[in-house]
Amino acid sequence: MISLSAPTYDTAGSLVSSTGYATLQSAGRRSSRVATLDGGAVLVDGGWSDADRTYLITVSVDARSAHETILWLMQYHATAILSCDQGCFSVLLSGLAFRNGKTTVTVDVLEVL
Repeated sequence: MISLSAPTYDTAGSLVSSTGYATLQSAGRRSSRVATLDGGAVLVDGGWSDADRTYLITVSVDARSAHETILWLMQYHATAILSCDQGCFSVLLSGLAFRNGKTTVTVDVLEVL
């Protein structure tokens, strides 16, 4: 089950799907590697953050209206609130597709709520 909603009150910016689900697409650590003149490297480890995760949301039931709601959220709100099995997050909706009766949206986590 997933819920996507606008961060502020918006009657058109809310989606709840009992069949929708979130799949972790990527997660990583904040690090950088710089080559040194002696042929080695310096590695700077900045640690791990919840904001380093990206999820793929899939909604299949009544996908056309779900697609329109998510498109609305993308057009009129800079961020959205995602609630799913993994937790509740402030997210950026960064990609939207409608194929084979399913709506998929890529979300980049900004913070855990």
